[in-house]
Amino acid sequence: MPEMDLDIYRRDGYQLLPGLLAEEDIGRAVGFFDHLDGAAEVASSYEPEYDEADGVRRLRKLRRLLWNDPRVWGPMLNRAGVPELAREVVGDGAAVVFHAAFLKPALVGTDVALHQDQALWTYEYPKAFSVWCALTKVSPVNGGLFGSPGSHSGGLVPHRDRPAYRWHASLDAAEDGLREPVQFELAPGDGVVWDRYFAHGSAANTSSQDRRGMVVVFADSSAPGFRARDSFPLADLLALGKE
Repeated sequence: MPEMDLDIYRRDGYQLLPGLLAEEDIGRAVGFFDHLDGAAEVASSYEPEYDEADGVRRLRKLRRLLWNDPRVWGPMLNRAGVPELAREVVGDGAAVVFHAAFLKPALVGTDVALHQDQALWTYEYPKAFSVWCALTKVSPVNGGLFGSPGSHSGGLVPHRDRPAYRWHASLDAAEDGLREPVQFELAPGDGVVWDRYFAHGSAANTSSQDRRGMVVVFADSSAPGFRARDSFPLADLLALGKE
């Protein structure tokens, strides 16, 4: 498991973790999403979203992965050492509050405007951080993934709705006084962790290759007044084992 450097994480709001997922688990995850992407219908429990253009309809996003298929995803996250990262950043009260796939399909994959995750969540998630895992190569060629170093340091920045962007309210790095976003160049299996206030996004995928990733978000379920739509305690995740 790659080692977390909390000093870098706290300074920049993010940290790269090369080689987080093993090759076999990358294959399992890609195969799982290939199957759903090719299905005539995806169960509503995944809350699927689609990208569509020129008669092509492809999966854009899937949610609640761990709740739908705990025996698939629990052992995979445990093999990657993700619970240990959660304990290090959040503490023993860590619980999964989101687990989603971002599939950014070839040619039709839409952009994700710059945003802070906490701005889009219904509830306040104390100490929340995301573990984003690349399942394919990630670069500007296929839409990439980028973030603004230090953008977490001032807490929540007001987001605005933009007429040309339909998914959610967003930020503009220049207008909002944030540092110019940097591109993350990731190989399959590489990870990135970031703070709930770290501003990030991605471009449209106009290439012929899918850009796939998944994210698991932990928050401190022991915090006073904690509320969540979904909460998967760390102990329950660890109980799923590694096999």
